[in-house]
Amino acid sequence: MKRRIFYHLSLSLPYISLGIGGAFTYFTNGLDVFNEVPPFSLNVLAGMMIFFTVSAIIWGPLYTWMVIAMLFWGRGKTTDTIRRMYILSPLLLACSMGLPALLVGVPDSGLFILWGFLHMNHLDFVIPFLFKNYDQEQSLSIGLAWAFMAAICVVIGYTFVGIALLIERTLEKQNLFKLEEGMDGL
Repeated sequence: MKRRIFYHLSLSLPYISLGIGGAFTYFTNGLDVFNEVPPFSLNVLAGMMIFFTVSAIIWGPLYTWMVIAMLFWGRGKTTDTIRRMYILSPLLLACSMGLPALLVGVPDSGLFILWGFLHMNHLDFVIPFLFKNYDQEQSLSIGLAWAFMAAICVVIGYTFVGIALLIERTLEKQNLFKLEEGMDGL
């Protein structure tokens, strides 16, 4: 197998784990939160699987967008460049998590962005004059939600990157990678 193909295939690891987590959630009735007597007490592993499955509503479309962008961007690039982009992909996804956070509370998001712009330009003193009922804590909650979702993306993303790098190391020790013609190998 070529390394480029391996990196492209390793982008499917979150989808595979989503399928496993979705099946686990379905079979444990994890989405039936209104049931008075659960079929069994949920332990930590089941809770993590249910959280991962439900959170896919947010990260799934953004991750799919990132995978498509990485596949188009990677055409004609060296293997080292693709590997570097793959390793940095959790940070890219964490940054894109700001979009759903900003869409949750559009008016507060606008204030948060305006506050950030004014703060970067050292114009914080202007905010009380522009907005009489400005509640800085309310707009900072959007930033906190973004930071929380970004932190989860970084932790989970680098877990998947670590798994893929362990698989890569195992395949490399068994000499299962082919050298690519016209591209730099690792």
